[in-house]
Amino acid sequence: MNESSTDNSRRFDTVIRPHFDALYRAAMRLTRRREDAEDLVQEVLLRAFPALGQIETLDSPRGWLLRVQYRIFVDGYRRRTRSPVVALPEGTDTDRIGSDDPGPEALTDAHLCRRQLARVWPSLEREQRALLALHAEGYTSAELAAIAGVSANAVNVRLHRARARLARLLRNEPAGNFKFVGMEN
Repeated sequence: MNESSTDNSRRFDTVIRPHFDALYRAAMRLTRRREDAEDLVQEVLLRAFPALGQIETLDSPRGWLLRVQYRIFVDGYRRRTRSPVVALPEGTDTDRIGSDDPGPEALTDAHLCRRQLARVWPSLEREQRALLALHAEGYTSAELAAIAGVSANAVNVRLHRARARLARLLRNEPAGNFKFVGMEN
């Protein structure tokens, strides 16, 4: 390995590596599949390496990386919806519930909630799913605005509409005896 590529590797580790976990979590929220999330992050990293000099000058490389990731995801979604190839149904992993020893009632409630959410999630618009997923991951309105390329006000309005639509979908989804806390009306 020559000195220049060693220097580039060190720069990449310093600037980009601290954002790997955030990129992967956001990719998991967008794709909901480990393999697809890994592919999405890898594509972002492939695009980031040649732009390393530009990224180093940014105040918030994470915002730039997440914006690139979001755009790659949207472009891939558009390609797949226009493609004549039909994807096989995805296997869901809703039965796995990680917790610190909850009781049987809490396990059942969490399981029903996840199943109900998994059923209505595809009914949301693609942008609504992306915004809700990233917001649930902890991103602020300002960060989401930077990722989506719109104002923070627009993000807040879109988040409000997405939450309202999700609540309506969840209320209309049959859940047996299960009740969602905070969504009684």
